[in-house]
Amino acid sequence: MLRPSPAFWIAIGLILAALEMVVPGFVIIWFGVAGVLTGLLAFLVRDPLAQLGVFVGLSAALVVGSQLISRRLTRPEPESVGANRLAGVEGLVIADIVPPELGRVKVTGEEWSAESAVAVSRGRKVRIVGVQGTHLKVVPQEEGSN
Repeated sequence: MLRPSPAFWIAIGLILAALEMVVPGFVIIWFGVAGVLTGLLAFLVRDPLAQLGVFVGLSAALVVGSQLISRRLTRPEPESVGANRLAGVEGLVIADIVPPELGRVKVTGEEWSAESAVAVSRGRKVRIVGVQGTHLKVVPQEEGSN
C-alpha cells in the first residue's frame, strides 16, 4: 500500500491553501490547514489510513467550526432603533385624532404625534402601523382585542 510521506501531506495542504486565493468562499483554506497538520502528525503516525482519517476529521472540524464562528460574528441585524422599533406596538390616544389633524398617542411611556385615516377619540387603544417623519401612523384597535 502507498505510504504518503509527511512532505506529501504538507505539499497538499500548501496547494489547497494557495488555491483559496483563486477560489472565493473561505472554505478550501481549512482543507489546506488540515493537510499541513496531517503532514506534521505523519512524522509520528505512519499508518496511511490513520493519516487519511486525521485529514478528513480535521477538515470537517475546521469547516464546521469556521461556519459556526462566522454565523456568530455575522448575526442578523439587531432590532430597530428609534421610532422604527414602534411598528406593531399598541398605544393609547391621549389627544383626539381627527383627520387631517394630528393627535397625541402615548406609547411605551413616550408621547408621540399621530395620524390616522379615521377619527380616534381620547382613551382608545391604537396600533402603530408605521412612522412618517416625526409622527406615527396608527389604526384603532378593535374593541376587546389585546
